[in-house]
Amino acid sequence: GVSCRINCIAPHAMMAGATDDPARHPLVVATRALLRALHDQHGRVVRRSLKDAAILAHEASRNGSLGEHDAAAENRQELEDKLEAVDSHGDGAESELQLLWDTAILSRESPEAHGMDVEELEDLVLAYLVAFPDVLADELVMNLFRQVQLGQNILHAEERHINVGAVLEQMKPCLERHKGTAARIAAECCAHLQTRSETLAAKLLVRMDLDGDGFVGEEEFRKTMVPAMALEVENLAISVGVRQLLKEENFADDFHQAVCDVLVEEGQVQVS
Repeated sequence: GVSCRINCIAPHAMMAGATDDPARHPLVVATRALLRALHDQHGRVVRRSLKDAAILAHEASRNGSLGEHDAAAENRQELEDKLEAVDSHGDGAESELQLLWDTAILSRESPEAHGMDVEELEDLVLAYLVAFPDVLADELVMNLFRQVQLGQNILHAEERHINVGAVLEQMKPCLERHKGTAARIAAECCAHLQTRSETLAAKLLVRMDLDGDGFVGEEEFRKTMVPAMALEVENLAISVGVRQLLKEENFADDFHQAVCDVLVEEGQVQVS
């Protein structure tokens, strides 16, 4: 079936002797086009608004539970503004989603009336993981800072010690030399996740099969593909990648030095 053909061109399979270039497989090409649309400047604005909305929703809930109703109301208003911004932008990738659907359906060896089954979703996972390293490499460092920022936002104001924006500014001069490390980690993470493609496909089916018939139809695909991939594949790759980045001695040294410098500059740490 289709899944066999995709597996045969995955990078880890190429190591075993396959000769086709996975980057040129039609499903990978279509997936790369979708990723470019989702992660271009427009896509970044939408995704940043979504991340901000998630943080604000958490803060509104937390402030409400603490009885800080004015702060909670302010959070809720900001949340509504963010969600309106997301709604007005849309996902901006309708044509790329259609292209990916059409490519997957045309890849079938025989015409079938039903939507995508779990094996075809596994093909999508594998294609995504072949195309995703370039995007992941560019976003690893920024996602590290977003995770630190989220951790700070969860704390009471008086417990927040790290000025994340200042740390990022402090690190900017040395980020260029870590690009190669980020690219290597991104490739390794995605290659590792390919070995879990069957499990990831099963999770996608649960999220994308809205009517429970065991298949993902075209309308379901358009509604659920982007958030499902973000939750089950992208977030996992980012989480693993950020942890690996912090295990890199040279990057970790620069990061911790930047944090220390900012704390000293802001008078939160005294240097004897």
